Amino acid sequence: MLGLLVSIDGYPLAYEIFDGKKFEGHTMLPVIEAFKKEFSLQQLVIIADAGLLSNDNIKELQNKGYEYILGARIKNESREIQKQILSLTLHNGESASIQKDDCTKIIVTYSSSRAEG
Repeated sequence: MLGLLVSIDGYPLAYEIFDGKKFEGHTMLPVIEAFKKEFSLQQLVIIADAGLLSNDNIKELQNKGYEYILGARIKNESREIQKQILSLTLHNGESASIQKDDCTKIIVTYSSSRAEG
């Protein structure tokens, strides 16, 4: 298993090698911490996809003071949040914001091509 950090342009910045049996969701924080230490960084904004999105990872990001943007799936949200999302009337490319809790905001963007697929 390869944990890889890339730049905004997709260039590799750092990597860690993990046992092949290790769950992908358990690789994110060790890679981030090693990168932060190696380059003496004080602040990072973490951007990750739904594969790394777990309640444990979110809690750890919050506990360590990281700012983050995580891709998510509607089906993984509570029924209440799902209702709010599905009640939105958005057109292609439009976005809306929903306050999930005290420290979490959901940004919903509509894509007609994804809706068709």
